[in-house]
Amino acid sequence: MFCYSPMTKRTCHYVVNFRYFEMSILLVIAASSIALAAEDPVATTSDWNKVLRYFDYVFTGVFTFEMIIKMIDQGLILHDGSYFRDLWNILDFIVVFGALVAFALTNNKGRDIKTIKSLRVLRVLRPLKTIKRLPKLKAVFDCVVTSLKNVFNILIVYKLFMFIFAVIAVQLFKGKFFYCTDSSKATEKDCQGYYIDYGKDKKEVKERDWRRRDFHYDNVISGLLTLFTVSTGEGWPQVLQHSVDVTEEDRGPSPGNRMEMSIFYVIYFVVFPFFFVNIFVALIIITFQEQGDKMMEECTLEKNERACIDFATSAKPLTRYMPQNRHTFQYRLWHFVVSPSFEYTVLAMIALNTIVLMMKYYSAPPTYEAVLKHLNTAFTVLFSVECVLKILAFGFLNYFKDTWNIFDFITVLGSITEIIIDFQVKNIKHPQVVPVLVHFVLL
Repeated sequence: MFCYSPMTKRTCHYVVNFRYFEMSILLVIAASSIALAAEDPVATTSDWNKVLRYFDYVFTGVFTFEMIIKMIDQGLILHDGSYFRDLWNILDFIVVFGALVAFALTNNKGRDIKTIKSLRVLRVLRPLKTIKRLPKLKAVFDCVVTSLKNVFNILIVYKLFMFIFAVIAVQLFKGKFFYCTDSSKATEKDCQGYYIDYGKDKKEVKERDWRRRDFHYDNVISGLLTLFTVSTGEGWPQVLQHSVDVTEEDRGPSPGNRMEMSIFYVIYFVVFPFFFVNIFVALIIITFQEQGDKMMEECTLEKNERACIDFATSAKPLTRYMPQNRHTFQYRLWHFVVSPSFEYTVLAMIALNTIVLMMKYYSAPPTYEAVLKHLNTAFTVLFSVECVLKILAFGFLNYFKDTWNIFDFITVLGSITEIIIDFQVKNIKHPQVVPVLVHFVLL
């Protein structure tokens, strides 16, 4: 700016590069975002909003101070690395300048002038200030910006396919989404006069009305809107129901009249919500990987070599307990529970137990249900024996060091609890002891 002494610039440079400076600004941004979300948009002149307005003055003052010392430290625009040659700094300037102008042109009663009130909307950009200060967030943002070009190309193909489906839907369903409020009438000609609607508590006389569904396929534009609604996954079963109930043009629906129309939605869901969504996700992942490779271009190592080094530095080797003395009972038991035959036997029991659980069905004979219950009890006993054997083989502490062992133990404990509760409910005259028993078992 050609007007500051070297001492001033050194002081500003020290403040900007102070290690707690960025953290303090991040905290102010977080507090400002919380205050922005806490404002009452209806009662703009409430006491709560007045308090938040004073906080907004403080936040704006902090951001103005940050902007000024960075301008003094970096310069404005005439050289590389200056303040206005960074797009994120330009964003900061717009946010701060908009807030200052809005404050300056506020009338004495605290009400914003209508032409300037829109400038306060720029405050919603303040959370974006955190992106520059957190490298990981900045990497994600750069990835999104870089992938926009390819996203637009995929979006064009997406819309072309949706247009094709919309044209097909118009041919299949045009004029078939009309209905009468009186379901007994199937045409607009018959949908005249009044009818009695028998509700839950009372009957009511209503006028018949010939209507069209909110989402329909009478033209391509409406078809595109309906298909887009279907692709979001919200409310599409209702559109599917209306489609399988169609009859003819300008006639009312008949429940389940054209079930084959559901094939159209099955194909549409495979193409759009499944296929195209995965393409978008894959594109973002590939772009993120390419951005990471660009950051490592100056590195002398190849990509695979870097991957090996990263794996070696971040890998956590698995530890497996083994008894030291091979002549003890614990070692022979350990050798048994870690043998492939034992593991395959347990795997077979899990598969059989899954089949038994799948064999339950509604209104089964009592004898059939009793057999399944006894089989489930038998499998619970076998899994309990497996759990006990492993605890004896590995030791109590070593057994619970493995997360999968903890999962197995909780599963077995839950199965035992279910059996005990079922037994107590059937055999104890006072079922109120059952909750106490459940708490005792869980403890």
